[in-house]
Amino acid sequence: MTDFWDDEQELKKNLMNVSSTIESTVATAHGFIRPILLDHVQSVGKMLRPALILITSALGEQEVTEDAIRVGSILELIHLASLVHDDIIDSAAKRRGKSTVFAKVGAKQAVLAGDFLLAKALMLTSGKERGMDSRVVSRALSRLCESELEQDAGQGDFFISHHTYLRRIAGKTASLFALSCYAGVALQESEPTRQMLCHRIGYCMGMAFQIQDDILDYAGSSSKLGKHTGNDLKCGIPTLPLIYALKQERENGQTQLHDLLYQASTPLKEKTVKQALILVESLGGVQKAQILAESYKKRAFSDIKRLAHPQVERQLSTLFTKLSTRSV
Repeated sequence: MTDFWDDEQELKKNLMNVSSTIESTVATAHGFIRPILLDHVQSVGKMLRPALILITSALGEQEVTEDAIRVGSILELIHLASLVHDDIIDSAAKRRGKSTVFAKVGAKQAVLAGDFLLAKALMLTSGKERGMDSRVVSRALSRLCESELEQDAGQGDFFISHHTYLRRIAGKTASLFALSCYAGVALQESEPTRQMLCHRIGYCMGMAFQIQDDILDYAGSSSKLGKHTGNDLKCGIPTLPLIYALKQERENGQTQLHDLLYQASTPLKEKTVKQALILVESLGGVQKAQILAESYKKRAFSDIKRLAHPQVERQLSTLFTKLSTRSV
């Protein structure tokens, strides 16, 4: 657990309980994969999804902390499984500066390791999650899988539309953020309008978070990110700064960036990546992406104010401010 939550000691304590639940669940694995998976789940980041569940679970009078910890563990295991599969798709050797499961055991066994984490998430479900609509859960998980499949199938196609990109990140990232915000208040069996308000807050937070993450791949620090900048570009994954840069180039009547990528094959050579990064920056791709991230941020803050719960409003606003200004 990082020091990210030091200002929220009660929340941090509950997140540590989530982490302990995940570790004890994964510790039942046998053979050589056990220490590898334990290392993977112990390398947790900010545990944002369980945190969102725990925060929004305060929107009611019932005591639901234990349920929120369990549901938080389930969604975090699903997220951790998706990271294992993500790293296979991206052929990523590092994540947060550490070797990935893929780098340690190869693609075939990493796929099975990710599947194992998904199975463990299912084992934690009771099938009777209070107040939660199973259709909301299944829809989010379906969108997650569909987005990953679409991204993998389109790897190397740099010329996707703005709408295709938004659909992908809505499924890949925003769906779990939305589900997390929804799950907490749903455990309170709150009224449907409040549940959907929280769902929308999570969606906007997730969209802004992913756009910011994609911006950092162009404008972040390699040492802080734990991976090289331009990694998505190198792997043939188009993100918003590139999409906006290509659009601006077309409007300018130029073709330098287009020609550079059209003639290249993935994974891109380092020289090509460096040239593309410079062109994306000079064409204003990063700045335009930041504007869209800011618009999602404003929508989230506007909805947060409608919750009429000072503690939850403060926690969500503080969290979102940290996320939207981060450099790692």
